[in-house]
Amino acid sequence: NLQPRSVASASAMRALFATVAALAVVAACIGLALIAQAGRGYGGVATALIGVRQSDFDNGKEHIFRTIKHLAGWKVDWAMGGDQPGTPLNDERLADVAKDAAHVASYLQVSEFPKDMVAAIDPSIDPCDDFYEFSCGHWSESKSLSADVVSVALQWDQVDDGIEKQMRHVFETDPDGTAAIFYRSCLKGTSSIDSWNMLTPWMDLSENITSNTSFIDAMVEIQNADMSLFWTWSVDIDTWNKHRYALFMKGPQTMVGAPDYKNYAETGIESDGMAGLRDLVESLVGLAGYDAKTAANDADNVISIELQLAMGQSNFSGSSRAHYDQWVDREFFEMKAPSIDWDTWFVAMNFSEIGLDEDSQDVEMDEAGQPLNSPRLICKQGDWLDTLEDIISCAGYELDDGTIDTEACWDRIESYVRFKMIYNYAPYLDADFGDVVHEWHNARYGAMPKKQRWKKCYSDATYLLGWASSYLFVERTFPKSRKQDTLEMLDNIRDEFRSALDSTRWMDPLSQKAAKEKLDNMFFEVGYPDEWPESVSRNEGQLVEENYAANVDMIGYNAVKRARIRVFETPARNRWGESYPIVVNAFYSPMVNGLWVPAGIIQTPFYSEDYDQARNYGSLGTICGHEMTHGFDDTGHLLDKNGDEKDWWDSSTFDEFDQRAGCLTDQYDLYGNEVPDWYQGGHVDGQNTLGENIADEGGMRFAFEAFQRSHPKERRSMAEHRLFFTAFAQNWCENDRQDIAIDSLESDEHSPAKYRVLGVLSNFKPFSQAFNCPVGTGMNPKKKCELW
Repeated sequence: NLQPRSVASASAMRALFATVAALAVVAACIGLALIAQAGRGYGGVATALIGVRQSDFDNGKEHIFRTIKHLAGWKVDWAMGGDQPGTPLNDERLADVAKDAAHVASYLQVSEFPKDMVAAIDPSIDPCDDFYEFSCGHWSESKSLSADVVSVALQWDQVDDGIEKQMRHVFETDPDGTAAIFYRSCLKGTSSIDSWNMLTPWMDLSENITSNTSFIDAMVEIQNADMSLFWTWSVDIDTWNKHRYALFMKGPQTMVGAPDYKNYAETGIESDGMAGLRDLVESLVGLAGYDAKTAANDADNVISIELQLAMGQSNFSGSSRAHYDQWVDREFFEMKAPSIDWDTWFVAMNFSEIGLDEDSQDVEMDEAGQPLNSPRLICKQGDWLDTLEDIISCAGYELDDGTIDTEACWDRIESYVRFKMIYNYAPYLDADFGDVVHEWHNARYGAMPKKQRWKKCYSDATYLLGWASSYLFVERTFPKSRKQDTLEMLDNIRDEFRSALDSTRWMDPLSQKAAKEKLDNMFFEVGYPDEWPESVSRNEGQLVEENYAANVDMIGYNAVKRARIRVFETPARNRWGESYPIVVNAFYSPMVNGLWVPAGIIQTPFYSEDYDQARNYGSLGTICGHEMTHGFDDTGHLLDKNGDEKDWWDSSTFDEFDQRAGCLTDQYDLYGNEVPDWYQGGHVDGQNTLGENIADEGGMRFAFEAFQRSHPKERRSMAEHRLFFTAFAQNWCENDRQDIAIDSLESDEHSPAKYRVLGVLSNFKPFSQAFNCPVGTGMNPKKKCELW
């Protein structure tokens, strides 16, 4: 089954040999026979084909049949000078025939693959030159990007579309599920009257903000409804103690982008983006029933506060600690923003025990020095508090007589609160509000078509009710056997990783032992949790099909209520956090040394009970292996089996790791240089992408070894190897708009899709053996990098 590859040569005799070899492949694989050729020459009698039917080459493969027919009929004779008897062998003609024969041989190497995989392949590309283009080329050419699409991905989009189609039916037919009820309420939408009734209490609230007291009361009411103004809070794993939750406080997400506020700070001129924000404010405030004068005044005030907030919490402000977590107490907030009644806020939000001075409490402390009876208070991006104090204390509103123009100051704050409340609700109100926001998004991010109503409702349901949606997805569509199948796959991959650690010569014995202990301590959460969390049923009996916006409100209130309780609980090591079983992805958490494979990704074309194991391991298996290897990547290898940062390896082993990782950094640094126009002179940052590159390398390697041994009594064929590698490559078939590709090159911790394939497989000897790639070709370089 090992198919020889032909490489055109400057030598006529080498080209002739390659041609004959490739034709032999054709004959061996499909029963091609050359019957008598009546005469030598270009016009000789046509050759008959035995065992080759034109009907076998339908569906875009007609060119393969034509090439076979030409090769078998006249082209070899022509290349050997048959039309000019007595002439020497012709290098150019022989090279042309060798190219055609290689084309046929490439196709025959994958001709028995599943049809959907073959459809993506471009057999005119030599797999030894560029395996990504070979595996994805035909799909890529046929999948052009329309003006409203920025990126498409072969595998991932198929899964997303498949789940969306399944869940649309579930949402439309399930009678009792909270996510289904919410979805149907969204389909019905919100009437103008209901929109007015929803906004009116919030508009009244904004108009009554005239002092520090009424301000803090308004913030409590707004944040209890799961909305944020001026600052945000959240409950998450404690930065200093992963066995506890903490209360995190940080500044707001502003609507003025970095280029806009930088330009304004330097020139005093509003950008087009700021002008668009001004239009948005005026339109939404007008839709809420206010006159043009009020809307224009609100726009001035909103832009003023947005600029102030943006510049106050950014690196542009010159802060060196703007993005660090700070362990603080309540006194820190009182010191930074004394104009705000923080005690009232903490008590009203049910956080009265959080942030008190621990020195005054005779209680037991955790290892980091936090009282065990009180969650830690953590401030993120601390400069926002200085800006908040300037706003609430009316800095800049001093009059000539030394007094403060409090009316103008609070008028500005009122405008900001009013607009933000309308903007927060706009997606859930009547169509006029949604259309205005959509137009603003188009102006800011580029034209995008308005979603069909059912698609919007699907997105809202799976976002706001992720766990309730996941429960319906698993119970109504997901084969439960896939959970055990994936667990077995993960166990097999872990076994191969463990074997590799045993034979890793650059690790000292104690470091090897510690690494295996970490691997064994890694837990797997697959498909869905064995015990569903309370959020599945949190909103049961509280949602109605007749009031979409009210449902959104109820979901928000219940989420806040739960978070205020959760902050005092102990987090489970295997908690899913902000992810859900319906998500199409997989995750590794270095903090707890755990791996999650949601049901959403255990779908075709990543996995099927009907697939050959080569395809399952090449697709889903390499993704699982990728996440597992994150435990031993450039950051994961610094953490021990419990996810704690310790010197758990010998120093020489750390040095050896860095040396091998450096090889990958240098390798990936070169990618992108070959297409300077596409990346506008940029290239992959091998250091920034190192962790993901290590995970890609290890994930593919260990999945391949696990696949090899999944049938211990049967030796895997080279055809199965080729299927595995092609399945891996097609995981990453992707088309991006150029601006998106450039942005990802600069900001994404993953290498571009193409280089994820080329980098990994060019380092892996079994790949070059499967496709018989000569040393020195693009996919079989002399120098290879290997870490794990």
